[in-house]
Amino acid sequence: MADRKTKVSSLTNNALDDRYKRRQSQLFRELEVLLDLTPSTLSSNLLALPRELRDQIFHHALPPPTPNRPELLTCLWGADMSPQDPWRHDVFGYSPSVPKPARLPPNLLLINRQIRDEVLQIYFRRSKLTLHAELRNTRRTPTSFDYTPHILKLPMLAHISHVRLYVEWNYTAVKKDAKPARLADQAHMTHALLRSMDDILGPLRAVQTIELSVLFFWKYRSGKLYSLSMLDLFDLEDVLKQHAEQRWLACLRTTANKTAGTEMAPAVGYKLSSEIQGAEQSGGMEIFVSRNLEDAMLGRRKSNVDFYGNYKISDPLPEPKYRVGGMI
Repeated sequence: MADRKTKVSSLTNNALDDRYKRRQSQLFRELEVLLDLTPSTLSSNLLALPRELRDQIFHHALPPPTPNRPELLTCLWGADMSPQDPWRHDVFGYSPSVPKPARLPPNLLLINRQIRDEVLQIYFRRSKLTLHAELRNTRRTPTSFDYTPHILKLPMLAHISHVRLYVEWNYTAVKKDAKPARLADQAHMTHALLRSMDDILGPLRAVQTIELSVLFFWKYRSGKLYSLSMLDLFDLEDVLKQHAEQRWLACLRTTANKTAGTEMAPAVGYKLSSEIQGAEQSGGMEIFVSRNLEDAMLGRRKSNVDFYGNYKISDPLPEPKYRVGGMI
């Protein structure tokens, strides 16, 4: 009886092994077929259509365009965000003014990567996009303003119309230096700032407004704080007017839907903040470069720069995110 049970068990195991081998062989054959297929064979019917037709289909699937374009915001791209870190470049958020019906349906982004990219490009083109980024120099390298290279990989770069830059401006003052020497140093640092801004603004093709929130951290060699007076800030403003304004204005793009004689002349505006007793910084400055300067400055009537080395960012910026599996 025991021998019979052993034989039955052995036969059962052999049958399972044969079935497993046949199933494994079938899977290998199916895999070979898949590997022989061309990408066009695997693509969907939608992706087989010409790009122009796909764009028309996506236009109908997206929220209809409105006179007031939905305001989109990037995350704050800090100067210390290493290029080696796997940050996602497609992260964006909505201004509270954007109603839910005008927001992008998330299910459209889950079909596949190509459709996601094409849908995002259409939606970005319809929107008012604001880039938030940080520029920073140090007291050791005052003529080099660093930024994260991740900015140059953002898929929405071509459609960004507003740029908000947060600038940390460090400087070591020498007590015996005369005013002309200090102003010459500021001119050198201004040109360094312009070089970094050129790197960021160069790929942008739709910029209408640029805002700079500048925090000054100036100290003597002893480490004592150099307090910027209003006269110092006026001198700095003159340096920027002389060396930077024309470059900034040249970065602004003409609007595609302008009417002859109706487009406003671009201009630059300044808002200065001197040091407050007991503060941790020397002073601050907000700079506005825009084709509609009044509107650009209207939303910044209250200071968005505090005196403790922080920026008062009133916009609800999205949090930066890592790519899935990027940290493994």
